[in-house]
Amino acid sequence: MTSLGVGALLLAGLASGRLTAAEPASAAQRAALATTAEAAYVSEINPLLATYCVKCHGGDKTKGDLDLATYRSGAAAVRARTVWAKVATELHHREMPPAKEKQPSAGEVTAIHAWITSLRRLDPPDPGRVTIRRLNRAEYNNTVRDLLGLDAKPAADFPQDDVGDGFDNIADVLSLSPLLMEKYLLAADAVLEQVVADDQVKFEHAASELPAIIDGKNDAGRPLKSDAAGKPGDKPADKEAAREARTRTLTVPGEIFTQFSVLKEGRFTIKIRAGAEQAGTEPVRIAVKIDGQVVGELKITAKAKSPAYVSCSAALTPGGKRLSLIFLNPFTEPAPEAKPEAKTAAPVKPVTGKPKEAPGPRTRSLSVESIEVTGPPGERVTDLHKRIFTSVPDKDRSPREAARQIAERFATRAFRKPANQEQIALLMKVFDLADSQGETFSEAVKLMVKAALIAPEFSFRIELDQKGDSDGVYRLSAWELASRLSYFLWSSMPDDDLFKTAQDASLLDAKVLESQVRRMLGDPKARALVDNFAGQWLRLRTIFEITPDEKKFPEMTSELRQALYEEGALMFDAVLREGRSLVDFIDCDFTFLNERLARHYGITGVSGPQMRKVTLSDRNRGGIITMGSVLAVTSNPTRTSPVKRGKWVLEEILGTPPPPPPPMVEALDKENDTSSAGLSLRQRMERHRSDPSCASCHTVMDAIGFGLENFDPIGRWRDADAGAQMDTTGELPGGLKFSGPAQLKKLFLNHTGDFTRCLSEKLLTYALGRKLGVHDEDALDAITTAVAKDGHKLDRLVVAIVQSYPFQYRRLAR
Repeated sequence: MTSLGVGALLLAGLASGRLTAAEPASAAQRAALATTAEAAYVSEINPLLATYCVKCHGGDKTKGDLDLATYRSGAAAVRARTVWAKVATELHHREMPPAKEKQPSAGEVTAIHAWITSLRRLDPPDPGRVTIRRLNRAEYNNTVRDLLGLDAKPAADFPQDDVGDGFDNIADVLSLSPLLMEKYLLAADAVLEQVVADDQVKFEHAASELPAIIDGKNDAGRPLKSDAAGKPGDKPADKEAAREARTRTLTVPGEIFTQFSVLKEGRFTIKIRAGAEQAGTEPVRIAVKIDGQVVGELKITAKAKSPAYVSCSAALTPGGKRLSLIFLNPFTEPAPEAKPEAKTAAPVKPVTGKPKEAPGPRTRSLSVESIEVTGPPGERVTDLHKRIFTSVPDKDRSPREAARQIAERFATRAFRKPANQEQIALLMKVFDLADSQGETFSEAVKLMVKAALIAPEFSFRIELDQKGDSDGVYRLSAWELASRLSYFLWSSMPDDDLFKTAQDASLLDAKVLESQVRRMLGDPKARALVDNFAGQWLRLRTIFEITPDEKKFPEMTSELRQALYEEGALMFDAVLREGRSLVDFIDCDFTFLNERLARHYGITGVSGPQMRKVTLSDRNRGGIITMGSVLAVTSNPTRTSPVKRGKWVLEEILGTPPPPPPPMVEALDKENDTSSAGLSLRQRMERHRSDPSCASCHTVMDAIGFGLENFDPIGRWRDADAGAQMDTTGELPGGLKFSGPAQLKKLFLNHTGDFTRCLSEKLLTYALGRKLGVHDEDALDAITTAVAKDGHKLDRLVVAIVQSYPFQYRRLAR
């Protein structure tokens, strides 16, 4: 069998209906493929390696710490998956074998690639495992905005987000520092203060319910029975019984008290319904105290069985208050003295019937039926308030019932999945505690909602393990898929439409899922994908952080930085929303400018501060590689950096990041020996890469960077530097020569497949919120193939990622 025959056989196996890259292979299929791969290695692949590779990577020579001679058997070779992945990359980019060595034919390269690709199918399917992680600052802000309707940026004061693999939604952070917990509490307070309208403080307590201190002893209140309030139409006897059940009577020194909260400063009215039994010469007097200060002294003149209202008022400041009602003048009349018998000559008439008892001493008593407190009018209820208060107390619904309905709806939205009974019970405990301490309904609900906002289910993205198949893999629930989708495209929680498809599980249908993706891409909230993905992929955010030398580049103002950012953001947005090809990122005939940025680029005919689409006549511009923001963030403060620019292109366009520099190699900027004097930057770099340990990376990296040297450190065009004409010629592997940015971009257009795969890897990493591994290669193959078939369109790439195996499935912990 020829080498090309092996490649064709293996590629055919991958493309067959039984072994598509989109579907994981079964155990039996994996075993059969392993046998084929081992045999193919021994008969076809190993001889090719011996011919082209082992001279430098085997036996006594192991350049790059790679010894291919150790893989003599098919079984040993098949186990070395990571090694072969690196080999495939070197072959694909024609970096190996070196140009001076004998080169394999196209068919032989295809055979090796096909064999290496087949190895990916030998392991059990693995969609990866996204761990629990906190919402980053952008996600927190957006989630609060969409949950509460308030665009307040509460996370602005949070600590900086950690970054992993280029994105700040990657880091796996499971803990909360005390500082961040405090920030969450402050953020919740701040947003709820703006959303929840305070109720008017207005409550009434039956006096019998309230605790008291009677003659120095504590006396707890007693709960009222449900019928103690009386009902319309009750008989007089029933009404009297209800009144007595609500009344607390004092005959000795005593205090009845309660607590309540004041939300805002104002004047409060305290009304007491009370009656008295008089004794002595003065009426019953009571003192009303708030936090120990007397705010009113009242006389009770109504009869105990016919109580009446008395009232006073007080100006109060916000905070918890203790209201006390004190019986000031308890009194019992002294027993009357015995009178001496009068002497009389008249005869005493006999008394018939039962003799009358002499009246005993009278006791002054206070009978309090109820205490009411009414504050100043509440705030006007807004639409934001109504988003939370979807249920309110009324004649058919108690405050607690209304609060529970609010808790169930709010928690389901805040937690992005149906709240369970345990979660609801915890929230209701907060409401009950606040209610028992005299808080108004709105304040008690506010505290309950605050508890939800600081719960892990809100501030973390949580996917709980479910029952998996024999490989420990399971498909996400519709609720989890909805959250993955919304945080991918919007950096925020699902909206009502997406929640609906999660609730009825229709989101698990492929057609419904794609429809939701396209709907969401058309929503203004998809700008989050621009700011949070493109902003990091293109390093647009960094434009606000770089510090070009102010004396050399005073033009780098905040106005110019913002325009440079918007140029990149609007370019990504246009390619996404207009269904354009990814090729436009490499080269295109348009960009987005305002007057300030056009002047920076030397382009005329653009006026005003508004960014707009502009057609380019100079093909040295166009695309992200020659965009001012990218050129500026890949420069040094005082000069350009061909190394940084070349490295950026390798990482973000070609998907071939160079390895870190070897130890003990001095950086170019630190080479201060006298031999460097008088050398141009290009000459110094040529000398730098003469070191064999540097040449392998710098040969390609420097060539790309020098192809962009017509652009100065802040992205302006130049033909010369320090009086010398720019030399922007270069050569890439495969003998590909160019001169200047326009020709360099044309060469990259021949590598559209590489760019598509590179961007697919970046976007899949961002979408999953985790680092990719070898087990994701099949998914990347499927995504790249689907996008290529549809004209390399960016919106198709987004759909393909959402439809991919790792996006819809999850592996259990191992």
